[in-house]
Amino acid sequence: MQVTTTNRATLALAALLATLVVEMSTAQPQETRIPVGHWQSSGAGTYTNFAVTGARLYLNIDVSADGRFRGVWGKYFCTSGSGVSVYGIPIFNCNVTERMRVTGQFGPGREGAIELEQLGRSAFTWSMIAPDQLAIDLPKHWRGDSAILYEARLTPDGRLRPSAPSAASAAGDDPLLSGNMLFREFRKDEVAALRKYSGKTLVLEGRRGAVFPLSEGGVSVHVPDGFTSRALVLLFRDREQIRGLEEGSKFRFQCTVKDFEFQYVHLDNCSILP
Repeated sequence: MQVTTTNRATLALAALLATLVVEMSTAQPQETRIPVGHWQSSGAGTYTNFAVTGARLYLNIDVSADGRFRGVWGKYFCTSGSGVSVYGIPIFNCNVTERMRVTGQFGPGREGAIELEQLGRSAFTWSMIAPDQLAIDLPKHWRGDSAILYEARLTPDGRLRPSAPSAASAAGDDPLLSGNMLFREFRKDEVAALRKYSGKTLVLEGRRGAVFPLSEGGVSVHVPDGFTSRALVLLFRDREQIRGLEEGSKFRFQCTVKDFEFQYVHLDNCSILP
């Protein structure tokens, strides 16, 4: 009998699931940190990167002590809102549609297997971004050439929260002002933060998020804060400055604080620092 590519993939996933069950049954309790309990993605979100809108997968699941889970999955339906944009970049408002059944298994080795009704099976990796934030990532092209429905971000109540500041920053040991902390200061009291920082040039640090070329030749760089993909927006006049800066990498930069619009801090005249 000829074994097709689809059959081989199904057999491989079945073998992975069987392996996970064995690992779960033999692992020591202290080695098993399965995210037991209820987890769900946010039912709505706002993004400026259209690719992210297709990548996000909605999950609402209950995880048992043996790692098995069941619940529902869904897709996000996104629109460009009321035409509001950032430097000509549309802002997409997304809400969940098409909720269907999902089952699967978490393994202690940060791997797992998932089966989504009408889509099929896939392996996945998982990690705890924070004690109350779960990340599930499927292979980026598990649906074929299109990179869609491959990542989910979950919390116990479905409310996305920014990551906590680092111990060094909390203790005041970090000589740099964290870009994340600047964003939180603005979000807490926009008026006071603008009075304090508007027009000032600051040396900051953060992690590189999405990058958007601008028509006038510069580039807009997003700096995320936890699940907020666009906490800071940095305007570089020369796009060559960010050449080689990989997404997710931590970097130091100097910018002038301009304003706080559309719930992000706009920073102008930015440059990369060593």
